[in-house]
Amino acid sequence: MATPATTNATDQSSNSTKIVDASLWWEPFNAFLTELESASGSSDLPQSLEKKLKDNHAWFLDTILQFKSPNQRSREALDSPRVKIGPHELNVQPELKDAALKISSIMCLDEVQSYILVKRSVERNDAAASDIHPDILNLVVLEYYIERQCLLKCTRQILMHALYYGSQSEEGSAVLEEAQRLISDGLECKLLSIFQDLLSSNYPEQMDIDLYTLWAEETLIEDNLILDILFLVYYESYCTCDAKCWKRLCTLYQGIVNGTYNFQKLAISTEAIRSIYHAKVQLLFILIEALNLENLLQMIHDNTPFRQGTIAFSDVDVQQIDALVSSFNIFEAKEAGPLILAWAVFLCLISSLPGKEENNLLMEIDHIGYVRQAFQASSLGYFLEILQSDTLKDSDGPVAGYRSVLRTFISAFIASYEISLQFGDDNLKLILEILCKIYRGEESLCIQFWDRDSFIDGPVRCLLCNLEGEFPFRTIELVSLLSALCEGAWPSECVFNFLDKSVGLSTPLEISSDSAVDAVVPEIIETRYPLKVAGIEGLIIPSKSRGQVMRMIDKKYALVRWEYTESGVLVLLLRLAQQQYAQNTEELIVILDLLSRLVTFNVAVCYSLMDAWNSFHDEETGIGIQEKYVRIDVVEIICALVKNLLPSANGAVMMSMGVTILTKMLRCLPSHVATMVLKGNIFDVAYRTNPFDTVPNSLSSGSWLLSGRLAKMLLIDCEQSDCSLTLSVLDFTMNLLETGLETDTILALIVFSLRYVLVNHEFWKYKVKYARWKVTLKVLEVMKKCIWSISSCHKLGEVVRDIMLSDSSIHSALFRIVCTTTPSLEKLYVSRLFDMLDIEGLHQALSSGLDVLISMVYAFSKDSPSLPVFHQAVLSPMTKPIPVISAAISLMSYFRDPKIQIGAARLLSVLFISDISQSYTYSNATLCLDDKQLANFRKSICNTLREQSPWNEDLILATLKLLTSVARNQPAFLTAIIMSEEYLNAQVHNVDSKHQPHKTEHGSLDSKEETLLHAILQYIRRSEGLFDSQMNILLCFLSFLRALWQGAPHFTKILEQLKVSDKFWRHLTDSVRLISQIDLSGKLTEKQLQNVAYKYRYLSNVLDILGYEIFLQKKLMHAEADLKRVSKSPTNGTEEADNSPFAKDGGVGSLKEIISTWGKSSILSDLIKACVSWEYGNSSHLRAKVAFGLFSVHAMVKLRNGDLGSLSLSLIERIITLSQKLLKLPAFSELLTRYKERGYSGGQELENLILSDLFYHIQGELEGRQIDNRPFKELLQFLLDSRFLDAYIHIKQDHFADINSIYLYDTVRLRADLGLEMWELSAWRESKEVAETMLLCLEEANSRMLLSHSKLSALRGLITLLYMHEDNVSENEASIGLKISENVVSSCIDHICLCLHATLESLTPIPNSNEDVFDILTAQAELLLLLVRSKSNSIPTPACVLILKTSGYGLKVLRSCRPSVAIGTATRFLLMLILSSVELIHKDLHSGTRIASVEGSAEVSNSSLGLLPVLCDCIEHADHCALSLSAINLILKGFSTPATWFPIIWEHLRLQHIIQNLQDVTLSKTVSVILKFLLNLARVRQGAEMLLNAGILASLKMLLSDLPDGGHFSVIQSERIFSSTSDKTEKSEPIWGLSLAVLTAIIQSLGDSSAARVVDYVMACILVEKAPVISYYLSAPDFPTDGHETKRARALKSNISLSELKETQNTLALICVLARYWNSWKKVMQNMESQLREKSIHLLAFISRATQRPGESPKRDAPLLCHPLLKDEFEWYKKQPFINSRNGWFALAALGCKLNPKFASLSSRTTALVLRDQSNDNADTSPETHLSDLIAIEIYKIAFLLLKFLCMQAESAARKAEEVGFVDVAHFPELPMPDILHGMQDQGIAIITELCEANKMKQLAPEIQEACLLLLQITVMALYLEFCVIQICGIRPVLGHVETFSKEFRLLIRATKDHLFLKEPLRNLKQIVSFVYPELIQAEGLF
Repeated sequence: MATPATTNATDQSSNSTKIVDASLWWEPFNAFLTELESASGSSDLPQSLEKKLKDNHAWFLDTILQFKSPNQRSREALDSPRVKIGPHELNVQPELKDAALKISSIMCLDEVQSYILVKRSVERNDAAASDIHPDILNLVVLEYYIERQCLLKCTRQILMHALYYGSQSEEGSAVLEEAQRLISDGLECKLLSIFQDLLSSNYPEQMDIDLYTLWAEETLIEDNLILDILFLVYYESYCTCDAKCWKRLCTLYQGIVNGTYNFQKLAISTEAIRSIYHAKVQLLFILIEALNLENLLQMIHDNTPFRQGTIAFSDVDVQQIDALVSSFNIFEAKEAGPLILAWAVFLCLISSLPGKEENNLLMEIDHIGYVRQAFQASSLGYFLEILQSDTLKDSDGPVAGYRSVLRTFISAFIASYEISLQFGDDNLKLILEILCKIYRGEESLCIQFWDRDSFIDGPVRCLLCNLEGEFPFRTIELVSLLSALCEGAWPSECVFNFLDKSVGLSTPLEISSDSAVDAVVPEIIETRYPLKVAGIEGLIIPSKSRGQVMRMIDKKYALVRWEYTESGVLVLLLRLAQQQYAQNTEELIVILDLLSRLVTFNVAVCYSLMDAWNSFHDEETGIGIQEKYVRIDVVEIICALVKNLLPSANGAVMMSMGVTILTKMLRCLPSHVATMVLKGNIFDVAYRTNPFDTVPNSLSSGSWLLSGRLAKMLLIDCEQSDCSLTLSVLDFTMNLLETGLETDTILALIVFSLRYVLVNHEFWKYKVKYARWKVTLKVLEVMKKCIWSISSCHKLGEVVRDIMLSDSSIHSALFRIVCTTTPSLEKLYVSRLFDMLDIEGLHQALSSGLDVLISMVYAFSKDSPSLPVFHQAVLSPMTKPIPVISAAISLMSYFRDPKIQIGAARLLSVLFISDISQSYTYSNATLCLDDKQLANFRKSICNTLREQSPWNEDLILATLKLLTSVARNQPAFLTAIIMSEEYLNAQVHNVDSKHQPHKTEHGSLDSKEETLLHAILQYIRRSEGLFDSQMNILLCFLSFLRALWQGAPHFTKILEQLKVSDKFWRHLTDSVRLISQIDLSGKLTEKQLQNVAYKYRYLSNVLDILGYEIFLQKKLMHAEADLKRVSKSPTNGTEEADNSPFAKDGGVGSLKEIISTWGKSSILSDLIKACVSWEYGNSSHLRAKVAFGLFSVHAMVKLRNGDLGSLSLSLIERIITLSQKLLKLPAFSELLTRYKERGYSGGQELENLILSDLFYHIQGELEGRQIDNRPFKELLQFLLDSRFLDAYIHIKQDHFADINSIYLYDTVRLRADLGLEMWELSAWRESKEVAETMLLCLEEANSRMLLSHSKLSALRGLITLLYMHEDNVSENEASIGLKISENVVSSCIDHICLCLHATLESLTPIPNSNEDVFDILTAQAELLLLLVRSKSNSIPTPACVLILKTSGYGLKVLRSCRPSVAIGTATRFLLMLILSSVELIHKDLHSGTRIASVEGSAEVSNSSLGLLPVLCDCIEHADHCALSLSAINLILKGFSTPATWFPIIWEHLRLQHIIQNLQDVTLSKTVSVILKFLLNLARVRQGAEMLLNAGILASLKMLLSDLPDGGHFSVIQSERIFSSTSDKTEKSEPIWGLSLAVLTAIIQSLGDSSAARVVDYVMACILVEKAPVISYYLSAPDFPTDGHETKRARALKSNISLSELKETQNTLALICVLARYWNSWKKVMQNMESQLREKSIHLLAFISRATQRPGESPKRDAPLLCHPLLKDEFEWYKKQPFINSRNGWFALAALGCKLNPKFASLSSRTTALVLRDQSNDNADTSPETHLSDLIAIEIYKIAFLLLKFLCMQAESAARKAEEVGFVDVAHFPELPMPDILHGMQDQGIAIITELCEANKMKQLAPEIQEACLLLLQITVMALYLEFCVIQICGIRPVLGHVETFSKEFRLLIRATKDHLFLKEPLRNLKQIVSFVYPELIQAEGLF
């Protein structure tokens, strides 16, 4: 229920809105006209356009009458705040209202319509409502007239469209229906009324004087448009003009020509006078058309009586009209003469109809009198004046219709009065000139003329035959008419045939007694002697030729038509070749004009003209009559003519035509024409200045100058003609450049075009002012062609590049064309100095200039490391007239011409992309843009993106590419574009108001206009529709989004707005599921392949965006976690409220849901399978090469036979070079020998025969039949290996390149070099199929490459997205990334292996294989590796075996290919796959959990052994050495016995190469891997021998000699060099320890007998020479005291790592092995032995103190610190302990094994202090970890080796004492103190007891068992040493210790009784205990 307040508000709103007539509203007709004209190329219109046609029918019918007069209701409506016009509503602004009322009074226009005009004008000109000034009012007036004229043009366009397509459309066309509806609704009468009103219109009284001229001109333009529409109404009998309408029109015409109307008063300017003249001509043609002379000619042709015809006039009508016509006074108005003459023709035709006697009144009308009056008024001259004027030429109306009407009239006039050659010469000349003007330029009329069924042209054809009868006596008239009649391909063919098949020659003949006269027929005569044709040297009429006398020229001479036939074309060519007749320039001009038009319109005629013209005739000599042969070369004639022309007006015209002919012929036979042009030097090029330079076709070091003749002729041509010479020379330059010619001539023409024409042409004087823009366009085309040629013409390109980069005059000329602004262009429309042709020419030049700038920036951006002059000028803010970038930004808003906008957008794109712009960071400040300009730029982009019109697609694409370029290279500028000031202000307001993000999406944007963000969101919402219809737009848009996410730190606010929009992620990813449904199994067309490639590129962009977003969210989460930790309150520990931007969801929730759905459903699996499959196959690339070989052999035969065809010179040169190389091959020589043995003769014929056979062999290869003949196969392989096609390989663009620029071969340039379109007309016609096959194969390779490149992009995007899962390190992050289920992995691994295998099979070892194949192979392997690593614990062994087989096969294939970076990368990934698979299998073998059968184990072994040869081969490559050795290492260790793998290693491994790598500095990171492999090899006796033979000892000595002797390698040292833990972030290389381990293994493998020679060497080189290192590794720190340490002491705590402990362990292991060789040991180590024992005892003492003694404090500091640093150590730190002991080093290691405090945030001192205090306070409560247990075990292994070494020393001393019979105490080795040994005993017994007690009810884990055995061995050896001490020193055990030991030993026995694995070791323990503590023997239960 509405409240009273609501009701009152509603009433008030209703009262404040005024409703007016809906017909007052109109949509802008200029936009509708553009759509209508754009759609005029097709009979079908878009549905939206059809709807607009129907909706605006009333406007098209009433036209300008729909603009109403002022009325009171509209005036009152503007007083309200709002006006409602149908569905439209206007908010009335006071300032606009005042302006509208003023406009209404001036233009007598309805007030509401005036307001609409004012509002649109203000918006169009970006003016404020308060900024209304007189100029704006003038623009409004102009906009009003433009709207009226566009409305009239729309109606005219509808009728023209209906005329053109009405007869072609099978169904009813919407335009045709609209046209018929307009006619039926009375369009004719409405137009007549409007026209009559306009004729009587008076000057508006309220109009200012300065608007009077505008009003007059615009009114006259409307008159012209109305008359155009009227003409179209009557044309083609849309509407028949009856007598009433004709008389009305005639009265109007009479009033106009007599000045009765106010029409003549409007002639106040040149434009007005031209429009008045145009209106008279239009009305005259309408009246002539309304007479329907065509119908009368049809009636005469069909012999139809007057009464039975379809004449619209009755007898009475004719009489009335005659009375009206007779009232015209030709002496007062000459315009009346043509109408009178037309009426006379009408009457004459009526009088010629059958049954004319029936109406005597009509016969009495004197039409001959009318003719006399018309001729007195020079009526024919008036028609010629119309045709010669610019009235029809510059009109955009139905000009062809007007010419057709005039053609019909002239034809009827000739038929009426039998015009013949005997008619007065002046009138005949006028008629011929009129006919030439009519037909020239109108192809449709020429086609009708040569159509025999066209009765209208019959009289003109008779006239042509009469002229032909006097050829060549009267040449000019005939040739002129034929030149006009050859417009178009078929008419030009008809003209050529007409001349070529001439039936005779007409010559003047003196009638004398020598001429035999036929007695029967006196007009027939016969010549008795050969008769020379005057003026044509070499053309002779044979004797006894008969001829007919056509007429008498005078009393003595007659014109005779001889029956001797000769081609008229040959006659003209002979005439042209006679230089002595060159002074008759008129005849030369018409002949050249005819030839130039023939070769222009018809290529076949051009070929026919270029054929050698031969003439045979008899010539009388002194010895009789001889036959003479004349051969004519048209090219040679034209070159000679052009060469000898002098600077004059006629010379310029003839040169223009001659150069045009050469240009057209150059395309047909480039080689022949180019040779003749260079030979003739037609442009007077100053050739090379060095006389010793004799290299043909080379560029000289001269200045490549032309003589001044050409420049003079260009100036004459522009001042006195239409610049045709300039255009033809520039066109010839471009075509000569396309031939690939690199000589001084072409370079001189290029320099002339650029430095003379381009720089100076704007300052020339032009007779035809519009010609200036034609010159500009043509010279810019030359520039484009020069830029294009730089890559293909290397010599020429280098010079041209230097000129274009460094010539500032060229740059200035280009900038003067391009550097303008939108306001400047808009002002041209209101300037009286520029008409529409000027503006259109400027538009075209501006668009072309932008294209040139784009090409230059793009082509030259990477040419020079320094900044060239051109780039400096482009980027300079001082460039005149305005900076280039500022101009381009301004032109983006010029909506009158989308081509200019496209050019500006593309220019800005390349400027922002190019390398030179990277040093500039553009913003609105650096671009000199104020807020208004920036707003205009933003608005233009919004308007462009909002536009949905299909013909604006190119502009939308260019704009999106511009935004992408700006986002990637200039983020600050893009932010300024998108984030307007209004947007930022709204953001501040929303923050203050605490609005939510999703509410600010619309509220924060500019409410006055749609913002750029709105436009972007619209495209997101339309993405699914674009996916099906406009994929190219969607791809560009996604590239823009991808660029935004790439630069996320710069576009945070923009991305927030996008992500919080409704269903953003859903719209973005909706079409992804469709990709997996694409079927590529069948044969796809090129269009289908392109569409599929587009879809995969779409997928690539979407996946990249998702990957960037997930990465961004993970980074934000890390930052959020840090922020929360820092924001924690220091007082109460509570966290403050989180107001950070990271707390916002940002659309992540929907993204999580989408990605989670992918993982749970089959979408992810389908995507992986779709992306990883590859259908490209190297076969298409190979097939393209075979097809090229087929064509090249065929072309070789052609060229060897002298037929060069239309091939470019560069292509000819390359084919000849290839042919020469082919003929020199041994295989070709072998074939020559074979063929000669079979009886073939040698020479070129035999070579051509072999080439022909080779052609058929290659053709069979292309069709699938292999070549069996070895020599032919070698020849084909040579062609495949040749680098011929490299010239056409397209340079790859970067990853962000347009998808349409991704192709392998430039088939467009190849097709141009072939000149393929000419082959149908030459001897190469039969070869076209071969060339087309080659091009099809190349294009198929291009299409396949596009698809594979797009798939590769999608595959890489998918890999990146999956990496987000692999890198997750926390549970929270895992929820963001894409989880890969085990089902997906298992289902995809087999498929990927199959695809990988298929890709490998497609590889062929041919040179220059497409590297995309290797890129895809790499991506497939990378994806497989990613899946393997992601689920390493769940991949079954059969899958690993499959991966091993596939990867091994891949390595074999890649090793056979030519090395490259791409192959290296692929090899590396395959090796990583092998290594990962071997690791998994190795893990399974040792765990024994997943290899279910013996067969499976055997398959693993066989597969792994099969990899060894190829892995050994890969070792030789430095980059692959580490991976290969690692894989071999695992294979040797895990899958077979040495008996199986050692023979393979022996055969394939280059051990010497591996050992040499130990000294390679570049392979320092590989040394440890090599040493690990050598360690495994050394453990086998044969391997140890191999190593010794390979020089391992010397290599290790050299390796270890580089190691320092200091503490770098000390494991336990109080003061260490590694003071910073950050230095250990990478894993250190344990070179020392591994080297010693290798030596240890060698000695152990060789055995005592063979190792003696090695032992001495090792002792000397290691233990002696590296004694300092040994000492460091055996040094021990002091154990921490109970007291508080100083800060200094705390800082000096020992830091260790697992690798360092293993280094010490390997050192001790080697010492133990060497100590066994007692003799060598004593000899070498006698000076070091005591020191070693001392170091060992000290280190053992340090380890033994881990036992907590009585009285010690329970809180102690860790004796060693072992912070996790490596990735594996962090993982072990997180894992639970596997020993679970709280005794000995298992407890102490846990104290020191904590996270390093330095890894905490260094910015917070509080955090660091807290961590340090926590570390000190909780020392005893530190939990054990997997890492701490590993450290403890390593320490005990060291203790074991220490005890072993000491035991060996004691054993040796005891053995010596036994030998001598006494103990030499003084020389007995040092032994540990009992306390040390007791400590080790206590630790061993306590730990074993603890572990066995904890696991009494279950079996111990293998790791615990190993630890127990190790500790038991340590205990036994400690007791053994204690026994030695007791025996040697006589020290008895302390009683208290015995009791303690007894108790602990008793507990040990009790704890271990159920663990059988300790039964035997315990027996040994009991035995040594019985010796040390005999008193325990009697203890019950112990023994």
